[in-house]
Amino acid sequence: MKTRRAALALALAVAAGWLMGLGGNDTNTPKTIPIPQKNFTVVISDARGMKARVERFTWEGKVHFQGLYGNATITLPFQKVLSFKVGAGTSSNPSLIQSRVTLRSGETIDLAMERTSKCYGESSFGDYEIFFKDVTELQFQ
Repeated sequence: MKTRRAALALALAVAAGWLMGLGGNDTNTPKTIPIPQKNFTVVISDARGMKARVERFTWEGKVHFQGLYGNATITLPFQKVLSFKVGAGTSSNPSLIQSRVTLRSGETIDLAMERTSKCYGESSFGDYEIFFKDVTELQFQ
């Protein structure tokens, strides 16, 4: 009786695993980008020299940046940012990339940002998604 129950449990586990593998793998479904409540327009330059004007820009789906300023973590709202030069300096942590931020006030600050974080937006040619490490400059409009 115990052997029969064990065999039935094993058969159910295998069947459930097989059935779960059948769904949810549609590669034709378009990705959606995060849409912020407030629209920020940014011109993004990438490491290959391409530029794109992007509407509804977000960083990790948010309308602020978060990075290290020395040993402190700061949150920097987009409305304070004029431009971002990515890769301006070296970081001792390989998962971070140094950036120089020019604020609308004219002040500049250096931020260390996660290399693998992503920026999203909508361009005239479609949805836009890029790793932060592949960005060279952001110009807020």
